Amino acid sequence: MNDKQKIPPYSYGYAKSTYEKLEKYEMSTTIPFIKEDEVLIVRLDGKGLTSRFKCDSELFLSDFHLAMRRILENIKNYCSFVDFAYSFKDEISFIINKDFIQNNKDYANRIEKVLPIISGFVSSMFSQYISKKLKTIPTEAFAFDARIIILPKEELKNYFHSRQSFAMAAFMDRLCSFYHLSVERRTVVDVKKALKEKNMDWNGFPQYVCSGYVAYAQGKWKVETASDFSQKWEKYFN
Repeated sequence: MNDKQKIPPYSYGYAKSTYEKLEKYEMSTTIPFIKEDEVLIVRLDGKGLTSRFKCDSELFLSDFHLAMRRILENIKNYCSFVDFAYSFKDEISFIINKDFIQNNKDYANRIEKVLPIISGFVSSMFSQYISKKLKTIPTEAFAFDARIIILPKEELKNYFHSRQSFAMAAFMDRLCSFYHLSVERRTVVDVKKALKEKNMDWNGFPQYVCSGYVAYAQGKWKVETASDFSQKWEKYFN
């Protein structure tokens, strides 16, 4: 180092003062205060998981679904701000306790901090659980991206009904492609009819594959195969 070069007065105060003029750019991504009649949802999507765990010789891979269930069973241990979760395929929607995020000093309404925390935990948990079943490199890692959704409370049922509709559509697509079903429309009625013609029963497939998993608190944290949200919403939300 050139002896004539002046060394900055490094200290916490110096660092803080040099960053203050830049802090406004960081704060520009902060999510605004969530209203009383709104619900905060974080939705995760696995990156490349669908193609990675699609098998031509099997309709579905039970190990993959078990790993997703294990995530829901354990997420509350790492992310206490989660109040509810719904998962199908490689997607999970979490209802976040907005009061906790807004009032906890570690978050101070910095809602965007939730994204890397919950995405990081889910990604690591999935990689850990599924690696026990993989027959390839045991250190293979998987990632989930995250997005924030702020909904009016009155739209909450519609939101989960729509996600479950995507789950059902994905299941029917898989059935049609795997069993080479010829259907005019990929609706439940037509797919069931096509299966019956091949001496197969829709109800013979594991329910969690077509309707997904749900996690919720009723005394204790429970994880189970999801019921039809459009018909049994009160089971989860009284």
